[in-house]
Amino acid sequence: MLRNAQSSPSFLAKSNSPIRTLLIWSIAGIVISSVVVFLIATLAYILGTDVILQWDHQIQRLFYLHSETRLQLFPFTSFITALGSFKISALAAIGFTFLFFLQRIPRFYLYGYALLGSFAIMWALNTGLKEIFQRSRPELEHLLVVHGYSFPSGHAMISMGFYGMLFVIWAIERQLRTSRPGIPILCGIIFVTLIGLSRIMLGVHYPSDVFTGFMAGLAWIICMIPGIRQRS
Repeated sequence: MLRNAQSSPSFLAKSNSPIRTLLIWSIAGIVISSVVVFLIATLAYILGTDVILQWDHQIQRLFYLHSETRLQLFPFTSFITALGSFKISALAAIGFTFLFFLQRIPRFYLYGYALLGSFAIMWALNTGLKEIFQRSRPELEHLLVVHGYSFPSGHAMISMGFYGMLFVIWAIERQLRTSRPGIPILCGIIFVTLIGLSRIMLGVHYPSDVFTGFMAGLAWIICMIPGIRQRS
């Protein structure tokens, strides 16, 4: 019992270096994710607003739920998009972090910190970026009530940066056991893509908002992988 009670403080005492490394990668992730968004916004400015809107409208015509047939998908689409909401992703972050900490294994502590940080940073960073760019929502009938600005998509950033981190952790653990991480990666791609598409289908985001959110979240994931693959 005494050994178990001391395992967590012992880990924290010995893991200053891994935690510090994770923090460094987190800072790099914040910077690079922000840079990615600004680079995409700069490219859009160079190409011109009309060109970007034309691309957005072409994709919207394919996916927006504007017909009775597609409206039959509304219950499924609204469920998928709800998974990327703040409340549900917050519950997922707290729940999975708690489960990771219960393992009392050094690498799972890193997973917990990385996952909780991914949730908090993706939402905070997205909120700040939206205030900077202040892009209005699409001029379509919104099939859900939404608030705030449009660029970049918060659901796309959280699905890639937070849920993507969860699938990366699954892939790493599966690789440690079977050396075949393909299933988690495939599941992650499908899950993240569905959340992003749901925002377009519901008319609450331009496709360029979703694409930029994906790229920002992907930049975060790439930066964080070295931090969670440390060997303690």
